[in-house]
Amino acid sequence: MVMMDLEALRRAIARRRDPDDPHALDGWGAPELASLGWLLGRRLARGTLLRARLGDAAGRVFCERGVRMLHARHVRAGRDLNLEEGCQIMGLSKRGIVFGDRCTVGRGAMISPTGILGGEPGEGLLVGDHSNIGHFAVIGCSGFIDIGARVLMGPHVCLIAEDHDSGHPDLPIKTQGVTRQSIVIEDDVWLGAGAIVVAGVTVGRGSVVAAGAVVTRDVAPGSVVAGVPARLVRSRTGEDGR
Repeated sequence: MVMMDLEALRRAIARRRDPDDPHALDGWGAPELASLGWLLGRRLARGTLLRARLGDAAGRVFCERGVRMLHARHVRAGRDLNLEEGCQIMGLSKRGIVFGDRCTVGRGAMISPTGILGGEPGEGLLVGDHSNIGHFAVIGCSGFIDIGARVLMGPHVCLIAEDHDSGHPDLPIKTQGVTRQSIVIEDDVWLGAGAIVVAGVTVGRGSVVAAGAVVTRDVAPGSVVAGVPARLVRSRTGEDGR
């Protein structure tokens, strides 16, 4: 009877965690489930306080220690937003910072559309359902960044939607201004650890960007790209890109 109750509890927690993966906690015993419950409870308590500051939230917010949220009224979220330890989100932006359902912002990640100490507000960020911002990622969304649904992002990924102008060699680069361009990461993309995507680029649906790649031009849907600058390695449909 106890085993049956434990199995029912495990499946119930797993479904609440992700309805599409009811077996996510298979192999977890009672001590592990109790620890998970304690962890989620603490995150939910912090998140409830933060949720009251957001522009809008359709459901629960889970928040670890050390999360820094500036201008939170510009941030909107779907159900079950998960903010991990030490992440920083600057909300002030023209189009806001918008998360879909069950999104995660990883430990130490930074979302920055606008300078903390002033300057013209940036465009903002849209993150689709079930997508994550990787640990220690840098999301420079002064130009608009659109991240689709179910996007996987490794640690230390950089998406930078502006470039410093440098066309006048007789002037300091810092004084020449910037050019903002959008970045689009379509649905079901996997960005490997340390990948960089520069302003003006679209990464097509179902593509894989290898660890450490620097993407400087559009990536066709279903592609695997690698290198500096990133080049086509193969198509996921089986076509060789070399």
